[in-house]
Amino acid sequence: MEIIVAKESGFCFGVKRAIKLAYKHIEDNNTYSYGPLIHNPQVIADLEARGVRCVEDIRDLKPGAKLIIRSHGAGPQIFEKAQNLELKIVDGTCPFVSKAQEIAHKLHKDGYNVIIVGDKNHPEVQGIRDWAQCAYIVASLDEAKTLPEMDKAGILAQTTLPEKIFLNVVEFLQYKVKYIKVHNTICRATYMRQLGAKELAPRVDLMVVIGGYNSANTGKLVDLCQGMGTSTIHIEHAHELRADMFYGIKIVGVTAGASTPDWIIEEVVLKMVEFSDDQNKEVQGETVAENNNDTPSAAVSEELDVQGNAYIPSVANFQKGDIITGKVVQVNGEQILVDVGGKSEGIIPKGEISATGDVVDLKPGDKIEVFVIKPENEEGHPILSKRRADRRKAWETIEDAFEKNTELLGKAVEVVKGGILVDIGIRGFVPASLVERGYVENLEEYIGKDLRLKVIELDKTKNKVVLSQKVVLDEEFSKQKQDTWNNIEVGQVKKGIVRRLTDFGAFVDIGGVDGLLHVSEISWGRVDHPRDVLQENQEIDVVVLGVDKNTEKVSLGLKQLQENPWKAAATKYPVGSIVKGKVLRIAPFGAFVEIEPGVEGLVHISQLSNEHVEKTEDVLSVGDEVDVKVLSVDTEAQRMSLSIKDAQPKKPAPQKKKEEKKEEYITTNDGGFTIGDLYGDLLKGNGEKK
Repeated sequence: MEIIVAKESGFCFGVKRAIKLAYKHIEDNNTYSYGPLIHNPQVIADLEARGVRCVEDIRDLKPGAKLIIRSHGAGPQIFEKAQNLELKIVDGTCPFVSKAQEIAHKLHKDGYNVIIVGDKNHPEVQGIRDWAQCAYIVASLDEAKTLPEMDKAGILAQTTLPEKIFLNVVEFLQYKVKYIKVHNTICRATYMRQLGAKELAPRVDLMVVIGGYNSANTGKLVDLCQGMGTSTIHIEHAHELRADMFYGIKIVGVTAGASTPDWIIEEVVLKMVEFSDDQNKEVQGETVAENNNDTPSAAVSEELDVQGNAYIPSVANFQKGDIITGKVVQVNGEQILVDVGGKSEGIIPKGEISATGDVVDLKPGDKIEVFVIKPENEEGHPILSKRRADRRKAWETIEDAFEKNTELLGKAVEVVKGGILVDIGIRGFVPASLVERGYVENLEEYIGKDLRLKVIELDKTKNKVVLSQKVVLDEEFSKQKQDTWNNIEVGQVKKGIVRRLTDFGAFVDIGGVDGLLHVSEISWGRVDHPRDVLQENQEIDVVVLGVDKNTEKVSLGLKQLQENPWKAAATKYPVGSIVKGKVLRIAPFGAFVEIEPGVEGLVHISQLSNEHVEKTEDVLSVGDEVDVKVLSVDTEAQRMSLSIKDAQPKKPAPQKKKEEKKEEYITTNDGGFTIGDLYGDLLKGNGEKK
């Protein structure tokens, strides 16, 4: 008989949290729970045996008593009463339920009619209703049709409600309510559990649903499986099973409600494995007959015993729970036959081969350790489990690692709420905050990868292992940091990783120590921002420029690993040469021009033009390309004087204009002429008239 356990079954996150809080806060004869913490009589009985008593009315409790609020939550009046009675409140309300309570309260404050889709008698629904002060509660589409007309309504769901019911109600109300707000408060874990049961039920002959008879979510699983047309039985514990329930059944599916602990699920599966013996009689007989010729000879057995590696106890030494060594005789899809030195081969049913139920990589002749489920069945075959042997061995390794604080390797297999599940022989949990030293945005990136882990919390009775990779990395970081401080010296070249970029530089991890690489030390050329040259997580080599162990500060350089361009500047740019440059900066007294990255010179304002320049920016802008003449080079001081006006071609001097010849009339007696000779008649005439 094949047994398949649904992937999503048993305790949900909220229930686990409430139970953990309860066990953590137990005080002798002074701890109470407001109503049953979960719908599981075995867990409730264990809590009562440890001193946690269930009360429905808290008024009789004395001041100072501890009151644990169940995972289903409670209304605000309960918290108020508890405070007035001076009780110590331990709030075990499931975070998903708390969220639904907050939504209901806000909807009411905003003037919306609150509609809760769920069971009106369920304590979770009653608590949500109390936070809304008043609410309509409907369990189905038919009940939703009886709701009155309303202008504004907010709809939310019981966290364990089948999603189909919620969607049907919402679809109907969208046409009945003018303004509607929809909050799907169904817990994802509940949805996945129901989906897993729905997918498994059609593949099996019988579904076994484990959970409290008064558990609403378990009841919904039963209804869902029956609705798929599959025969379904509902039990609370393994002792309720009978062999006749499985006559003629080849495949059994198992699922469990949110209040069912793993140990109850395991007991149920073990009980069904024992029942499957009767169905395997014929198969076992045929298998034994087929493999008689494969039994090791006496000579081989003797030789193995002498070597001391293959001692296999006889069946007379088997007891339930023993771990023994055997040799694989035959492997098929349904079971593994193992020679354990008895009169008949032991049988490992399919469900006991591995944690997943799949046939592992085994072949005839392989030696394996097995757990004895039953020393001998009716046909004389031991019933064995490799899965349980592996599990016990894994627990031994885990406990040893926990005690000695040693490292384990675990493969990340699944992302769940709040962290990652890892395979360490059993399933362990790594909280999201403990995966890395810093915040991890996407946990999916770790699936399939091996994590270096240490056990930080261990409870075998609850099958609970909490691990941390952060602890390993922190310890490694601290050691690396100390080693770095012990050995660091100015002038050393270190390999580093760029961790953070800022406007003024980059912080580089050089082995547990973050040093500052100032922007001025990144390149010989001008760097406007470190991101123009570097990227976060980039690996680079840096030079240690300064160390202050008192303040734990280290200054680093990158340009020192590159050739200083000033060394060859005098040769490359001799005085008098004309070169091209780019204006980098403008100042009141001139402009700085870059000749090549790392080499720049000053063009004084007096060297900008042949004409008078009032302001540098009147003739130049940053980014302009100009020709400059090298006036001087000082490689030691890394300075260069440049001139733009001297780099310009000289204009020819303007030609002088020719002077025009002027005729001069000079009155003189030297030539023998007188005025009278020229104008005598005129003068005479005038005289006569007088």
